[in-house]
Amino acid sequence: MDKLSLILTELLKLSLMLTELLKLSLMLTELLKLSLILTELLRLSLMLTELLRLSLMLTELLKLSLMLTELLKLSLILTELLKLSLILTELLKLSLIDTELLKLSLILTELLKISLSLTELIKHSLMLTQL
Repeated sequence: MDKLSLILTELLKLSLMLTELLKLSLMLTELLKLSLILTELLRLSLMLTELLRLSLMLTELLKLSLMLTELLKLSLILTELLKLSLILTELLKLSLIDTELLKLSLILTELLKISLSLTELIKHSLMLTQL
């Protein structure tokens, strides 16, 4: 019986060791579950990082869009200035025409003066002829 008792004792020890191994196995299983959760969290973190990068790109695109809007506004202002410049050019052309008309008017005035002088000369010539 002594031998049997020793075997039973050893079996109990082995059983206790097996129980401990099972506990350790359960702990390992839990650790593996936690590791899977951590892996998933890391994957989500990577996705979030990518979303943040895309968000930054979108912010830059929005800034560029605002700049483009400002450039378009400036382009519209420039177009209006060009229209005004064309109007001014037309006004200058009209002013030149007006200047030319004034010159012609002066020439005509001088011609009229000469004509009057000639008329006076003719009158005097006729008067001299009658004498």
